[in-house]
Amino acid sequence: MITEADAARACPQQGFLFQYVLHAMKQTTSPLAYHIGVGLSVLAATCPQPYGMRYAGTLRPNMYTLLVGRSGEDQKSSALGIGKEVLFEAAAALCGDFPGSAEGLIESLDRQNTQLITVSEFGKLLAAAQRGYFEPIKTLLTDTWDCTPQQRAKANNKIIRVDNPRLSVMGGCSVPYLEKHTLAEDWTGGFMGRWFVIHAQRERVDPDPVGDDSMKPWLVDELKRRAYTPAAGEIQGLTPAAKQYWADWFSEVSNRQLPGNIVGIRARAPTIARKIAMLLGWDFGGAIAGQPWYMDLDVLVPAIAITELHIRSLVDLAEVIAEHPDARARRAVLDAIRVSGGEATLGQILTIMKSKRRPVMESLDAIMEEGRVVRYDTAVGAVYRLV
Repeated sequence: MITEADAARACPQQGFLFQYVLHAMKQTTSPLAYHIGVGLSVLAATCPQPYGMRYAGTLRPNMYTLLVGRSGEDQKSSALGIGKEVLFEAAAALCGDFPGSAEGLIESLDRQNTQLITVSEFGKLLAAAQRGYFEPIKTLLTDTWDCTPQQRAKANNKIIRVDNPRLSVMGGCSVPYLEKHTLAEDWTGGFMGRWFVIHAQRERVDPDPVGDDSMKPWLVDELKRRAYTPAAGEIQGLTPAAKQYWADWFSEVSNRQLPGNIVGIRARAPTIARKIAMLLGWDFGGAIAGQPWYMDLDVLVPAIAITELHIRSLVDLAEVIAEHPDARARRAVLDAIRVSGGEATLGQILTIMKSKRRPVMESLDAIMEEGRVVRYDTAVGAVYRLV
Protein backbone atom coordinates (compact mmCIF):
# COMPACT_ATOMS: atom_id res chain seq x y z
CA MET A 1 0.00 0.00 0.00
CA ILE A 2 1.29 3.47 -0.86
CA THR A 3 1.92 5.53 2.28
CA GLU A 4 1.92 9.29 2.79
CA ALA A 5 5.71 9.12 3.12
CA ASP A 6 6.03 7.26 -0.21
CA ALA A 7 3.96 9.90 -1.98
CA ALA A 8 5.86 12.77 -0.35
CA ARG A 9 9.18 11.35 -1.54
CA ALA A 10 7.87 10.98 -5.10
CA CYS A 11 6.33 14.45 -5.35
CA PRO A 12 8.54 17.17 -6.90
CA GLN A 13 9.59 19.81 -4.39
CA GLN A 14 8.89 22.74 -6.69
CA GLY A 15 6.34 24.11 -9.12
CA PHE A 16 2.56 24.03 -9.44
CA LEU A 17 2.16 20.35 -8.57
CA PHE A 18 4.06 20.75 -5.30
CA GLN A 19 1.99 23.78 -4.27
CA TYR A 20 -1.23 22.09 -5.39
CA VAL A 21 -0.56 19.04 -3.21
CA LEU A 22 0.11 21.30 -0.21
CA HIS A 23 -3.16 23.14 -0.88
CA ALA A 24 -5.20 19.96 -1.33
CA MET A 25 -3.84 18.43 1.87
CA LYS A 26 -5.26 21.40 3.78
CA GLN A 27 -8.75 20.78 2.37
CA THR A 28 -9.21 17.08 3.05
CA THR A 29 -7.54 14.06 4.61
CA SER A 30 -7.53 12.11 1.33
CA PRO A 31 -4.25 10.26 0.71
CA LEU A 32 -1.47 12.54 -0.49
CA ALA A 33 -0.90 10.29 -3.51
CA TYR A 34 -4.44 11.09 -4.73
CA HIS A 35 -3.55 14.78 -4.93
CA ILE A 36 -0.50 14.01 -7.08
CA GLY A 37 -2.72 12.20 -9.59
CA VAL A 38 -5.35 14.94 -9.61
CA GLY A 39 -2.74 17.70 -9.88
CA LEU A 40 -1.20 16.03 -12.92
CA SER A 41 -4.64 15.68 -14.53
CA VAL A 42 -5.37 19.35 -14.02
CA LEU A 43 -2.00 20.30 -15.53
CA ALA A 44 -2.71 18.05 -18.50
CA ALA A 45 -5.89 19.98 -19.29
CA THR A 46 -3.92 23.22 -19.68
CA CYS A 47 -1.25 21.93 -22.08
CA PRO A 48 -1.23 23.56 -25.54
CA GLN A 49 -2.66 21.36 -28.29
CA PRO A 50 0.65 20.99 -30.23
CA TYR A 51 2.69 20.00 -27.15
CA GLY A 52 4.17 16.50 -27.40
CA MET A 53 7.31 14.50 -28.04
CA ARG A 54 8.54 11.64 -30.14
CA TYR A 55 8.20 8.35 -28.26
CA ALA A 56 7.03 5.32 -30.25
CA GLY A 57 5.26 7.84 -32.46
CA THR A 58 3.96 11.18 -31.24
CA LEU A 59 3.08 11.16 -27.55
CA ARG A 60 0.77 13.74 -25.96
CA PRO A 61 0.61 14.60 -22.25
CA ASN A 62 -3.11 13.95 -21.66
CA MET A 63 -3.78 11.76 -18.62
CA TYR A 64 -6.31 9.17 -17.51
CA THR A 65 -6.05 9.05 -13.70
CA LEU A 66 -7.91 6.59 -11.46
CA LEU A 67 -8.01 6.89 -7.67
CA VAL A 68 -8.74 3.55 -6.02
CA GLY A 69 -9.65 3.10 -2.39
CA ARG A 70 -12.30 2.20 0.13
CA SER A 71 -15.78 3.52 -0.47
CA GLY A 72 -16.48 6.46 1.84
CA GLU A 73 -13.24 6.03 3.80
CA ASP A 74 -10.59 7.43 1.50
CA GLN A 75 -12.42 10.50 0.17
CA LYS A 76 -11.75 9.93 -3.52
CA SER A 77 -14.53 12.28 -4.62
CA SER A 78 -13.23 15.01 -2.31
CA ALA A 79 -9.78 14.78 -3.88
CA LEU A 80 -11.28 14.96 -7.38
CA GLY A 81 -13.47 17.91 -6.44
CA ILE A 82 -10.54 20.02 -5.24
CA GLY A 83 -8.78 19.77 -8.60
CA LYS A 84 -11.94 20.36 -10.60
CA GLU A 85 -12.76 23.47 -8.56
CA VAL A 86 -9.33 25.03 -9.13
CA LEU A 87 -9.45 24.30 -12.86
CA PHE A 88 -13.00 25.63 -13.17
CA GLU A 89 -12.00 28.96 -11.64
CA ALA A 90 -8.98 29.19 -13.93
CA ALA A 91 -10.52 28.03 -17.22
CA ALA A 92 -14.11 26.76 -16.96
CA ALA A 93 -14.23 25.74 -20.63
CA LEU A 94 -11.67 23.00 -19.93
CA CYS A 95 -14.00 21.26 -17.45
CA GLY A 96 -16.07 18.76 -19.41
CA ASP A 97 -19.05 16.67 -18.35
CA PHE A 98 -19.19 12.93 -18.82
CA PRO A 99 -21.46 12.24 -21.80
CA GLY A 100 -24.24 9.70 -22.03
CA SER A 101 -22.91 8.15 -25.24
CA ALA A 102 -19.85 7.84 -27.45
CA GLU A 103 -21.50 10.14 -29.97
CA GLY A 104 -22.03 12.74 -27.25
CA LEU A 105 -18.35 12.61 -26.33
CA ILE A 106 -17.28 13.24 -29.93
CA GLU A 107 -19.67 16.18 -30.16
CA SER A 108 -18.30 17.55 -26.89
CA LEU A 109 -14.72 17.26 -28.17
CA ASP A 110 -15.79 18.97 -31.39
CA ARG A 111 -16.88 21.98 -29.34
CA GLN A 112 -13.82 21.88 -27.04
CA ASN A 113 -11.06 19.53 -28.15
CA THR A 114 -9.04 19.95 -24.93
CA GLN A 115 -10.88 19.14 -21.72
CA LEU A 116 -10.81 17.27 -18.43
CA ILE A 117 -13.73 15.03 -17.50
CA THR A 118 -14.31 13.98 -13.90
CA VAL A 119 -16.00 10.64 -13.16
CA SER A 120 -16.48 10.35 -9.41
CA GLU A 121 -18.41 7.06 -9.72
CA PHE A 122 -16.11 5.23 -12.11
CA GLY A 123 -17.33 1.88 -10.84
CA LYS A 124 -20.79 2.53 -12.27
CA LEU A 125 -19.21 3.12 -15.68
CA LEU A 126 -17.42 -0.23 -15.43
CA ALA A 127 -20.64 -1.96 -14.44
CA ALA A 128 -22.60 -0.38 -17.32
CA ALA A 129 -19.85 -1.24 -19.80
CA GLN A 130 -19.85 -4.87 -18.65
CA ARG A 131 -23.56 -5.02 -19.42
CA GLY A 132 -22.81 -3.64 -22.87
CA TYR A 133 -24.48 -0.24 -22.61
CA PHE A 134 -21.29 1.79 -22.17
CA GLU A 135 -18.98 -0.46 -24.19
CA PRO A 136 -18.81 2.08 -27.09
CA ILE A 137 -17.65 4.77 -24.67
CA LYS A 138 -14.92 2.47 -23.32
CA THR A 139 -13.75 1.83 -26.87
CA LEU A 140 -13.76 5.55 -27.68
CA LEU A 141 -11.90 6.45 -24.49
CA THR A 142 -9.27 3.87 -25.41
CA ASP A 143 -8.77 5.64 -28.75
CA THR A 144 -8.77 9.18 -27.37
CA TRP A 145 -6.02 8.28 -24.90
CA ASP A 146 -3.79 8.10 -27.98
CA CYS A 147 -5.18 11.45 -29.23
CA THR A 148 -6.13 9.94 -32.60
CA PRO A 149 -8.72 11.70 -34.81
CA GLN A 150 -12.34 10.80 -34.11
CA GLN A 151 -15.49 11.26 -36.15
CA ARG A 152 -19.16 10.37 -36.30
CA ALA A 153 -21.92 10.68 -38.89
CA LYS A 154 -25.12 12.42 -37.83
CA ALA A 155 -28.61 11.62 -39.08
CA ASN A 156 -28.47 14.44 -41.67
CA ASN A 157 -25.29 12.89 -43.16
CA LYS A 158 -23.18 15.61 -41.59
CA ILE A 159 -19.76 14.35 -40.50
CA ILE A 160 -18.36 15.57 -37.19
CA ARG A 161 -14.59 15.12 -37.12
CA VAL A 162 -12.18 15.95 -34.29
CA ASP A 163 -8.65 15.92 -35.67
CA ASN A 164 -6.73 16.66 -32.48
CA PRO A 165 -8.61 15.51 -29.37
CA ARG A 166 -6.80 16.18 -26.10
CA LEU A 167 -8.98 14.44 -23.55
CA SER A 168 -7.96 13.86 -19.94
CA VAL A 169 -10.12 11.95 -17.47
CA MET A 170 -9.88 11.51 -13.71
CA GLY A 171 -12.08 9.20 -11.71
CA GLY A 172 -12.52 7.39 -8.43
CA CYS A 173 -13.37 3.74 -7.90
CA SER A 174 -13.74 1.39 -4.94
CA VAL A 175 -11.80 -1.86 -4.84
CA PRO A 176 -14.92 -4.10 -4.97
CA TYR A 177 -16.01 -2.52 -8.26
CA LEU A 178 -12.60 -3.15 -9.81
CA GLU A 179 -12.70 -6.71 -8.54
CA LYS A 180 -16.17 -7.34 -9.90
CA HIS A 181 -16.02 -5.57 -13.23
CA THR A 182 -12.47 -5.97 -14.60
CA LEU A 183 -10.40 -8.93 -15.73
CA ALA A 184 -6.68 -9.33 -16.39
CA GLU A 185 -7.30 -8.81 -20.11
CA ASP A 186 -8.63 -5.31 -19.36
CA TRP A 187 -5.33 -4.38 -17.72
CA THR A 188 -2.79 -6.07 -19.97
CA GLY A 189 -3.50 -4.08 -23.10
CA GLY A 190 -7.04 -2.80 -23.16
CA PHE A 191 -9.02 -0.03 -21.58
CA MET A 192 -7.71 -0.23 -17.99
CA GLY A 193 -4.09 -0.52 -19.11
CA ARG A 194 -4.15 3.15 -20.11
CA TRP A 195 -5.00 4.49 -16.66
CA PHE A 196 -2.53 5.99 -14.20
CA VAL A 197 -3.74 4.18 -11.08
CA ILE A 198 -3.22 5.29 -7.49
CA HIS A 199 -4.32 2.87 -4.77
CA ALA A 200 -3.92 4.32 -1.29
CA GLN A 201 -5.64 4.60 2.07
CA ARG A 202 -6.26 7.60 4.26
CA GLU A 203 -3.75 8.05 7.10
CA ARG A 204 -4.43 11.58 8.34
CA VAL A 205 -7.39 12.49 10.55
CA ASP A 206 -8.85 16.00 10.92
CA PRO A 207 -11.80 16.42 13.31
CA ASP A 208 -12.55 19.90 11.95
CA PRO A 209 -11.69 20.01 8.21
CA VAL A 210 -12.59 23.65 7.56
CA GLY A 211 -9.86 23.97 4.92
CA ASP A 212 -7.39 26.75 4.14
CA ASP A 213 -7.82 28.43 0.75
CA SER A 214 -4.96 30.90 1.12
CA MET A 215 -2.96 29.26 -1.69
CA LYS A 216 -5.90 28.92 -4.07
CA PRO A 217 -5.58 32.33 -5.83
CA TRP A 218 -1.97 31.55 -6.76
CA LEU A 219 -2.93 28.12 -8.08
CA VAL A 220 -5.77 29.58 -10.14
CA ASP A 221 -3.47 32.25 -11.59
CA GLU A 222 -0.83 29.67 -12.52
CA LEU A 223 -3.39 27.45 -14.24
CA LYS A 224 -4.96 30.40 -16.02
CA ARG A 225 -1.55 31.49 -17.32
CA ARG A 226 -0.90 28.01 -18.68
CA ALA A 227 -4.40 27.56 -20.10
CA TYR A 228 -3.99 30.70 -22.21
CA THR A 229 -0.40 30.07 -23.29
CA PRO A 230 -0.64 29.06 -26.98
CA ALA A 231 2.59 27.08 -27.29
CA ALA A 232 5.07 25.10 -25.23
CA GLY A 233 8.79 24.68 -25.74
CA GLU A 234 9.51 21.88 -28.18
CA ILE A 235 11.17 18.81 -26.69
CA GLN A 236 14.38 17.99 -28.57
CA GLY A 237 15.02 14.70 -26.79
CA LEU A 238 16.83 13.63 -23.61
CA THR A 239 20.08 14.96 -22.22
CA PRO A 240 22.88 12.35 -22.00
CA ALA A 241 22.36 11.99 -18.24
CA ALA A 242 18.62 11.60 -18.65
CA LYS A 243 19.06 9.12 -21.47
CA GLN A 244 21.25 6.90 -19.30
CA TYR A 245 18.90 7.17 -16.31
CA TRP A 246 15.96 6.28 -18.55
CA ALA A 247 17.75 3.30 -20.12
CA ASP A 248 18.67 1.89 -16.69
CA TRP A 249 15.10 2.20 -15.36
CA PHE A 250 13.53 0.90 -18.56
CA SER A 251 15.75 -2.18 -18.45
CA GLU A 252 15.00 -2.81 -14.79
CA VAL A 253 11.24 -2.44 -15.08
CA SER A 254 11.19 -4.57 -18.24
CA ASN A 255 12.78 -7.44 -16.33
CA ARG A 256 10.97 -6.94 -13.04
CA GLN A 257 9.01 -9.86 -11.65
CA LEU A 258 5.35 -8.88 -11.62
CA PRO A 259 2.12 -10.80 -10.94
CA GLY A 260 1.01 -12.57 -14.10
CA ASN A 261 -2.36 -10.84 -14.34
CA ILE A 262 -0.77 -7.35 -14.50
CA VAL A 263 2.44 -8.17 -16.35
CA GLY A 264 1.22 -6.03 -19.25
CA ILE A 265 1.94 -2.85 -17.29
CA ARG A 266 5.58 -3.29 -18.27
CA ALA A 267 4.71 -2.07 -21.75
CA ARG A 268 2.50 0.81 -20.61
CA ALA A 269 4.40 2.13 -17.57
CA PRO A 270 7.23 3.76 -19.59
CA THR A 271 4.67 5.60 -21.72
CA ILE A 272 2.95 6.89 -18.58
CA ALA A 273 6.34 7.97 -17.19
CA ARG A 274 7.05 9.99 -20.35
CA LYS A 275 3.62 11.64 -20.15
CA ILE A 276 4.30 12.64 -16.54
CA ALA A 277 7.75 13.95 -17.47
CA MET A 278 6.16 16.13 -20.16
CA LEU A 279 3.68 17.46 -17.60
CA LEU A 280 6.48 18.30 -15.18
CA GLY A 281 8.22 20.06 -18.05
CA TRP A 282 5.03 22.10 -18.49
CA ASP A 283 4.99 22.68 -14.73
CA PHE A 284 8.52 23.85 -13.96
CA GLY A 285 10.74 22.53 -16.77
CA GLY A 286 11.76 23.74 -20.18
CA ALA A 287 8.33 23.53 -21.81
CA ILE A 288 6.85 26.40 -19.80
CA ALA A 289 9.77 28.65 -20.82
CA GLY A 290 8.60 28.41 -24.43
CA GLN A 291 11.98 27.56 -25.92
CA PRO A 292 13.27 24.29 -27.42
CA TRP A 293 14.63 22.14 -24.61
CA TYR A 294 16.07 18.75 -23.72
CA MET A 295 14.38 16.68 -21.04
CA ASP A 296 16.75 16.37 -18.09
CA LEU A 297 16.86 14.66 -14.72
CA ASP A 298 14.94 17.48 -13.02
CA VAL A 299 11.71 16.24 -14.62
CA LEU A 300 12.61 12.65 -15.47
CA VAL A 301 13.57 11.50 -11.96
CA PRO A 302 10.30 12.61 -10.27
CA ALA A 303 8.29 11.35 -13.26
CA ILE A 304 9.72 7.86 -12.79
CA ALA A 305 9.23 8.07 -9.01
CA ILE A 306 5.55 8.94 -9.53
CA THR A 307 5.20 6.12 -12.07
CA GLU A 308 6.54 3.73 -9.45
CA LEU A 309 3.54 4.70 -7.27
CA HIS A 310 1.35 3.54 -10.16
CA ILE A 311 3.22 0.23 -10.51
CA ARG A 312 3.05 -0.42 -6.78
CA SER A 313 -0.67 0.34 -6.81
CA LEU A 314 -1.30 -2.27 -9.48
CA VAL A 315 0.86 -4.83 -7.69
CA ASP A 316 -1.29 -4.24 -4.59
CA LEU A 317 -4.44 -4.63 -6.66
CA ALA A 318 -3.23 -7.73 -8.49
CA GLU A 319 -4.86 -9.97 -5.87
CA VAL A 320 -8.33 -8.65 -6.74
CA ILE A 321 -7.88 -8.60 -10.54
CA ALA A 322 -9.16 -11.92 -11.84
CA GLU A 323 -7.51 -13.59 -14.83
CA HIS A 324 -10.87 -14.87 -16.12
CA PRO A 325 -14.52 -15.09 -14.97
CA ASP A 326 -14.04 -18.57 -13.46
CA ALA A 327 -11.20 -17.27 -11.29
CA ARG A 328 -13.44 -14.46 -10.06
CA ALA A 329 -16.20 -16.95 -9.18
CA ARG A 330 -13.80 -19.18 -7.27
CA ARG A 331 -12.47 -16.24 -5.28
CA ALA A 332 -16.03 -15.21 -4.39
CA VAL A 333 -16.67 -18.69 -2.99
CA LEU A 334 -13.45 -18.59 -0.98
CA ASP A 335 -14.38 -15.17 0.39
CA ALA A 336 -17.80 -16.48 1.42
CA ILE A 337 -16.15 -19.32 3.37
CA ARG A 338 -13.76 -16.87 5.05
CA VAL A 339 -16.68 -14.64 6.07
CA SER A 340 -18.22 -17.69 7.74
CA GLY A 341 -15.12 -18.20 9.89
CA GLY A 342 -13.14 -20.51 7.63
CA GLU A 343 -15.78 -23.16 7.13
CA ALA A 344 -19.34 -23.13 5.82
CA THR A 345 -22.17 -25.28 4.57
CA LEU A 346 -23.38 -24.95 1.01
CA GLY A 347 -26.46 -23.17 2.29
CA GLN A 348 -24.36 -20.58 4.10
CA ILE A 349 -22.24 -19.99 0.98
CA LEU A 350 -25.33 -19.56 -1.21
CA THR A 351 -26.84 -17.12 1.30
CA ILE A 352 -23.70 -14.96 1.41
CA MET A 353 -23.15 -15.00 -2.34
CA LYS A 354 -26.84 -14.72 -3.27
CA SER A 355 -26.05 -17.04 -6.15
CA LYS A 356 -27.53 -20.13 -7.78
CA ARG A 357 -26.45 -23.57 -6.64
CA ARG A 358 -24.92 -24.90 -9.87
CA PRO A 359 -22.18 -22.28 -10.49
CA VAL A 360 -21.23 -22.34 -6.80
CA MET A 361 -20.90 -26.14 -6.86
CA GLU A 362 -18.73 -25.90 -10.00
CA SER A 363 -16.44 -23.42 -8.23
CA LEU A 364 -16.31 -25.60 -5.10
CA ASP A 365 -15.34 -28.64 -7.19
CA ALA A 366 -12.53 -26.64 -8.82
CA ILE A 367 -11.06 -25.24 -5.62
CA MET A 368 -11.27 -28.65 -3.94
CA GLU A 369 -9.26 -30.08 -6.85
CA GLU A 370 -6.73 -27.30 -6.28
CA GLY A 371 -6.48 -28.35 -2.63
CA ARG A 372 -7.62 -24.99 -1.26
CA VAL A 373 -10.80 -26.36 0.34
CA VAL A 374 -11.71 -29.73 1.83
CA ARG A 375 -15.17 -31.19 2.33
CA TYR A 376 -16.24 -33.28 5.27
CA ASP A 377 -19.62 -34.66 6.32
CA THR A 378 -21.37 -33.88 9.58
CA ALA A 379 -24.72 -34.73 11.08
CA VAL A 380 -26.20 -31.59 9.49
CA GLY A 381 -24.65 -32.18 6.07
CA ALA A 382 -21.51 -31.35 4.10
CA VAL A 383 -19.20 -28.61 5.37
CA TYR A 384 -16.45 -26.90 3.34
CA ARG A 385 -13.31 -25.81 5.17
CA LEU A 386 -10.39 -23.70 3.99
CA VAL A 387 -7.07 -25.50 3.98
